[in-house]
Amino acid sequence: MKIRLQIFIALLTVGLLFLVGCSDNEAEGKEASFYVANAGEGTISVIDPTTYEETDKIDIDSDQASHGIAATLDGDVVYSGTGFNGKTLLKIDTDTKETLNEIVFDKGVHGIDISPDEQQLYVSLNAGLGEDGGSVAIVDTDTFTVTEEVQTGSGPAHVAVTSSGDQVWVANVNDDSVSVIETDSHSVQTIEVGKVPNEVAITPDEKYVFVANVESNVVSVIDTNSLETVQTVKAGDGPHGVTVSLNGEELWVANNDSNDVHVIDTATLETKAIIPTGSYTNHVAFSLDGEQVYVTNRSSNDLVSIDREKKEIKEKISIGEEPHEISLEDFVAEGNTEINYQFANENSVVNNDSKVNTVSQTVESVDVEATHITNVDEVEGVQLDLSEYLAFQISLTTHSGDLSQLGLEDSIYLVDGSEKIEPEQWTVLSEDAHHPSYIAIFPNVDGNYVLQLEEFFDQTVVLDFFE
Repeated sequence: MKIRLQIFIALLTVGLLFLVGCSDNEAEGKEASFYVANAGEGTISVIDPTTYEETDKIDIDSDQASHGIAATLDGDVVYSGTGFNGKTLLKIDTDTKETLNEIVFDKGVHGIDISPDEQQLYVSLNAGLGEDGGSVAIVDTDTFTVTEEVQTGSGPAHVAVTSSGDQVWVANVNDDSVSVIETDSHSVQTIEVGKVPNEVAITPDEKYVFVANVESNVVSVIDTNSLETVQTVKAGDGPHGVTVSLNGEELWVANNDSNDVHVIDTATLETKAIIPTGSYTNHVAFSLDGEQVYVTNRSSNDLVSIDREKKEIKEKISIGEEPHEISLEDFVAEGNTEINYQFANENSVVNNDSKVNTVSQTVESVDVEATHITNVDEVEGVQLDLSEYLAFQISLTTHSGDLSQLGLEDSIYLVDGSEKIEPEQWTVLSEDAHHPSYIAIFPNVDGNYVLQLEEFFDQTVVLDFFE
């Protein structure tokens, strides 16, 4: 779940100006607080991170609380649900602790996330473990009405919105898949992952999605461009909760059965640390400054605070029964840190010594990637003799705007020395507005060559396949 920290910084600036005329008591309070869903008793813990105390508890008048929770940036409103018991979504005033509005569904309310502009909620509706079907309800936060219900895989659990707000990802526990929803068109694509995926986390640059698979003991790594699983990473036993650090450099995985969190380097996918936390480690979230990590422990009914840099537990406090998600998972930075991803795509062709198979550049917020095809059997609909032709898959990715109308086939060339060669064949693999993909086929040439895109956003882009 993601909300832009830029908004937080702007609000913080205004808040600091306001605090000049406020007393110390007025300056403190809910702005510093975050919230934890206590699923086993139908309450929400209010946590003050400055004192690390549970300062209050909100009773939602139910025996259950939804596993997911979301809050507005100013802390005025928290969104919760009554799980499979009441099957309702609640809008709660954090000052009065009163329910301002509610929506009744015919399925259990499991995951909740809020859009970066706070105009929409995305709520997963789950019929129950092992039951077929499921959906994500899109709720207007002003009118508190359902504007759309989008069908997903079976048993949708936790929900995550990209920092741009362009996509919503949901883990489907009953059919071992994740679904990705385009927020502009509400189109859905579903991807197979490990067994019982519970939660997803998205890198700030939106290039990769990590999926915690409870019964596989692994995290699936999905390339958001190809929408394919490119790696699987060994986690602890029963990986259940997952989040990415604000700088995008670390993946933190909460493991139910080994009672710990694994800290994984996102660039290399190597484990950096294993930290025991408590009984039935459940969910994990970062503080707003990114320096502290909070972890809920479902069976020991407590919350721990971990120093991110030292990887050491600082505090532990008792809260409600079966604590689950933490509202701070909403607040994740946008991708302004460049990560040099070094792990290999386990589905890609292995590079040889003289040339690379995939090269990429970013131009005007558009990722351009070209892959030299060395095995046509891996590309559906392409049949040719690779001794006579060179074939490339060209993929574009953006998070806004329509890239399918660029007319790329008229501006791409294979450049061999001083000779520019036009493609002999051009195949459209995908016309998705944000993720179009093509196959360009050229006559074979000897020696070093580059792909060249001319007048691409008024620039010439050179993709050099030789190191």
